[in-house]
Amino acid sequence: MKVAIVGAGSIGLRHRKILGGLNHEVVLISGHDPSAKYKSLDGALVNENFDYVVIASETSRHSDDLNSLIINKFAGRVLVEKPLFTKRSRLQENVFATAAVGYNMRFHPAILWLKQTLPSLGVITSANLYVGQYLPSWRPNSDYRNSSSARQTSGGGVLRDLSHELDLALNIFGDWQKLTALGGKFSNLEIDTEDTFSILMQTELCSAVSIQMNYLDRINQRSITINGNEGSINIDLISGSTNFNDQEMKFEVKPDETYLAQHQAMFARDLKNICSLSEGSKIVEMIEAIEKSVRKQKWISR
Repeated sequence: MKVAIVGAGSIGLRHRKILGGLNHEVVLISGHDPSAKYKSLDGALVNENFDYVVIASETSRHSDDLNSLIINKFAGRVLVEKPLFTKRSRLQENVFATAAVGYNMRFHPAILWLKQTLPSLGVITSANLYVGQYLPSWRPNSDYRNSSSARQTSGGGVLRDLSHELDLALNIFGDWQKLTALGGKFSNLEIDTEDTFSILMQTELCSAVSIQMNYLDRINQRSITINGNEGSINIDLISGSTNFNDQEMKFEVKPDETYLAQHQAMFARDLKNICSLSEGSKIVEMIEAIEKSVRKQKWISR
């Protein structure tokens, strides 16, 4: 296939490496990278026909890039990196063959196992999702203070950068019904975005889901713990180790494996694990509800 990658940041270049490794013809589009073939998506669409477009620009540009595809009546496959938008935006009608948001953690082998195993827990009583990663160590060859994560104008901040946990919570436990949160910039990082959030919500399948996320954890942790009437599950998403009551298992997680699986699902138009645009839109709505809860210091109901 002929693939366009919009954006030459770390995630755009990662997609280029993976898709190039699958022997697809990859065209990079960026106004900042001198190796890019085109500076704008509109210019690329005028000159070439693509089968697959990956929007990996700054979050604040996702809406404009998606609208460019719609205006140009692009009819191929589209993957928009997460989150879908910085703020809620109405999804325009389109003729895309398949469209998805890049919540690739859905393809983690331990998550696939969890969704199959979850009924064995019976009624879900509580769940906790934790993610902590030290922002200055994310991109060792660049200054974190100049990254999109550090700037509100780029759509950065821990709530959007680490929104995989928000997607997993809804994908596993059903839509949220009410939530409350604490969050803000609590550290001495030189950023103008929030670095910490603690969220508590009730969902369709679980009465108490808590989510902790931060830019500050120097140990680098990502885990899920679930309790039910028939047992407990703990998953370390970094090491791939899991515990189901007294049973231990290990899932090997290769570098880029979840991204690769997501692209392969897009090529096959296998929709069962990909995040649709409408689902991605719900995450944006949820982010705004969390921010409202922090501002109002109150529970927010749907």
